[in-house]
Amino acid sequence: MKNIWNEAAIRKEFARLDAKTGLKGATLPIIFNNAKCTLGSYNPANGGAFRFSRHYYDDPSWPVEAALDTIRYEYAHYMDHMVYGNVGHGATWKKCCIEVSALPIRCYSSERAKYFQDKHEAERKEVEALDHYKTGSYIMYPRFGREKIMELVGVDANRYALVDFKDMETRKLSLRWAKENCGRCA
Repeated sequence: MKNIWNEAAIRKEFARLDAKTGLKGATLPIIFNNAKCTLGSYNPANGGAFRFSRHYYDDPSWPVEAALDTIRYEYAHYMDHMVYGNVGHGATWKKCCIEVSALPIRCYSSERAKYFQDKHEAERKEVEALDHYKTGSYIMYPRFGREKIMELVGVDANRYALVDFKDMETRKLSLRWAKENCGRCA
């Protein structure tokens, strides 16, 4: 898994949230530190600034969902301060969390991170299994027999095959479905 979390990537998410809220969080300073107990923070002093932990954001195994949730969580603090004049984890902050799609809970959950890591690993294995299907190869369709894959469309686990059925039109088959229901042929 490649690390995608640098200042530009975080600013891009802030800019997306700014477009939604009408605020200017993407213009604030972003500082990285080496904290191991804090994923991120928003400090409203001196015009505001965000801090994020390199310990987590440089870890390629840290789930993208956890990183995005932290970015949005800290943006919700910024939004709460700018819109309502509040700091902390009160009702207005929770409202801001919901508006920017952050979980309105205070603590990082290693169990939730493990869930996403396991989910990504399962998806990686599924994609690897689907990579065996190639344009020009054949599948053994349960009802019609040996059929040729004319083209593969899409990416990762959401790919489908255009299969040329003899005496019929070309049809789309999900590779996930084909993997479960059709044998592969030489």
